[in-house]
Amino acid sequence: MIRLNKFSPGYIYVKLVKQAGAPDYIARGVAIGFMVGMIIPFGLQMPTALLLAFLLKAAKIPSLACTWVTNHFTIFIIYPVQCWIGSYLIGNPLQLAKVEKQLEVVVNERTWASLNALGGQVVASFFAGGFLFGIILAVPGYFFSLYWVKKYRELKEKKLKRRQEKLKAAQTT
Repeated sequence: MIRLNKFSPGYIYVKLVKQAGAPDYIARGVAIGFMVGMIIPFGLQMPTALLLAFLLKAAKIPSLACTWVTNHFTIFIIYPVQCWIGSYLIGNPLQLAKVEKQLEVVVNERTWASLNALGGQVVASFFAGGFLFGIILAVPGYFFSLYWVKKYRELKEKKLKRRQEKLKAAQTT
């Protein structure tokens, strides 16, 4: 038997496909988690994802887990790029170096004053880029997880039928 590390893609896959509930219920949770993980600023994501999962009748654990697409390690890459691309979406391009510098201050200080100092353009860019990245992750995330859960359950059902057929064959002989 292969032992999977808790942070390996295989472990995450196994935990995802073994979730209780309908496949679309689980897939909705994944999509919500990815969308919230990209749009909502770090720190408010999990409560928001949980609330949306309840309201939209989605799987809670996958929605919480998928918010971690942005975490302590990835926000230093994702947030500046998200703001930079978002600035093009709102029609007011920013310099990537300026965005990185401003976001670094917010992450280091973690105060409302540092967040307010960003200005409306950076905040609007953050949300516009987050919405774009959220869609880019949520839509395929929904369909991939839906496929994986259905395929896993199909294979599990086939395996169960084969086992039952073997038992019937052994009992009749």
